[in-house]
Amino acid sequence: MELKKLRIERFKKTKDLELDLSDVNLLVGTNGSGKSSVLQAVHLACCVMRQAERIEATKTATVGVEELDYLPTNDYKTLGHGANWGNKEGTPSSKVSMSFRKDDGSMVDAHCLLRSARNAGISISGHIPADLGQLLRTKRRFFSAYIPGISGVPNREERRSKKVIMKACSFGDSNVILRNALLLLKQDDPDNIQTIERWIASILGPISINVTHDEDKDLHISCDVTVNGVTRGLELAGTGFLQLIQIFCYVLLFNPGVLLIDEPDIHLHPDVQEKLVAALGKIAAERGIKIILSTHSPFVVRGAPPTTSVFWLHDGQIASKDRSVVERALGWGAFGKRVLMLSEDSNTSMLRNLLSQWPEVDRVTAVLPGLGYKSLATPKQAKELAEAMGGKFKIVVHRDRDSMTDDEANELISTYAAEGITLWLPAESDVEAYYCNPRFLEVFLGCTKADADAHLAGVLAKHSAAISQQFDSQRAAHNQEFHAGGGGPVNAAVWAGFQARPLKGAKGKFVFKQLKNAIPGNAYDELKVLGAPTGGVLGMDLKHLIEGIL
Repeated sequence: MELKKLRIERFKKTKDLELDLSDVNLLVGTNGSGKSSVLQAVHLACCVMRQAERIEATKTATVGVEELDYLPTNDYKTLGHGANWGNKEGTPSSKVSMSFRKDDGSMVDAHCLLRSARNAGISISGHIPADLGQLLRTKRRFFSAYIPGISGVPNREERRSKKVIMKACSFGDSNVILRNALLLLKQDDPDNIQTIERWIASILGPISINVTHDEDKDLHISCDVTVNGVTRGLELAGTGFLQLIQIFCYVLLFNPGVLLIDEPDIHLHPDVQEKLVAALGKIAAERGIKIILSTHSPFVVRGAPPTTSVFWLHDGQIASKDRSVVERALGWGAFGKRVLMLSEDSNTSMLRNLLSQWPEVDRVTAVLPGLGYKSLATPKQAKELAEAMGGKFKIVVHRDRDSMTDDEANELISTYAAEGITLWLPAESDVEAYYCNPRFLEVFLGCTKADADAHLAGVLAKHSAAISQQFDSQRAAHNQEFHAGGGGPVNAAVWAGFQARPLKGAKGKFVFKQLKNAIPGNAYDELKVLGAPTGGVLGMDLKHLIEGIL
């Protein structure tokens, strides 16, 4: 019997979500996207289905709060989607459905409705076919196991009963009882500890775990971990080791049908993240377990087996099932974003600083640095990227205006627009030019307008030869790009037109460096500029452009 599909309706963030399962299944998305809602819904449903006295479509059963082996919150009525759970038929409830494939290939379904009971507890109704009774209704077998993460272990643990251990672990509290869980596994089968050691060794290298307890002599359980020839108490083991011990302990302790792991990447190095998910894939296949794992990490997605199902969640719904789209979005920090900005600049700190002025724009924009305008995506390449990302993002290409005329700039903008792509050319030469404007200098330096004008004029006059040479070089490149057959404007006419601009045809990148040297007292440098308040008015053309495409 193999679990093939899950459907979750009206639970926390999730309105109606269906997952077609592989052995390993990854849930990715921003905080609040619904990842934990999925894991909690499945585990709660499995626990209540197992613990309830009966599961019938027309009659409800109640599991008291104190009896429950798992509850996400004591205020459980708030687990509904958009409305609190009611406590009678017809009132708001949550529904979890599971589809299994039998050995003969036919499908069989189970489902349950969860809502508040009239007394303290959860009310359940639904349907579990006889075929699934042994799987979902056996009192001593947990069909699901949920690992919400680990935050260290206590220095000591007294011996606990198996019931206490299993209940604590089912609640996700294994960190406070991890020694007990290891001791229980050892007593059930000494090979269990060796199995955990072998699994961890494939990821982090050799490890030895020694757990002992003498009923007649010991009050506390002794548990040591040996790594690289050094033996320490379990509480002194690295958090990464503890994380892996916990995960593999759950596999053996519960032997679940579905293992639910919430963000295991938090305490693990990227290399270890990749190895962990690969190891979990092998374990899932060997032991017939379905693994559902939430993550923010591109390394987890990258290391997952080829058959892994990847679900990008957004606002409680599946935004994409395309693994390649998810890998790119994770790698670029684009989750929760609506705009991908492809910049020609390799250092995008000033561009990001502009965006940070406007939180509503910054929240939805991811910036990808580049290697100069010659390496920038062409209109067709940008269109292909938008399509490869499943149409989930608006693409904005940032190219420096440099010494383009208005006609040349408009021609380039139109070329991108023809492919459905937005091109942003800074109002003057480049992003740095915004930070060289006399108005910015006046506010930043706390000087008079006359002093700000003087700082800029001094730089332009002192370096006029270098500025002129840069201009001529840029114009040669623009003429080759826009007027390869001839007929381009003469440099003198273009230069004359630029004299009405604050930088008078100079590049912002060049002027910025010279202002840094010219303004006394180290008052003007990149770090100080980036930390300065701007009043949200710098580069407003960029703000308006992004707002216009959203």
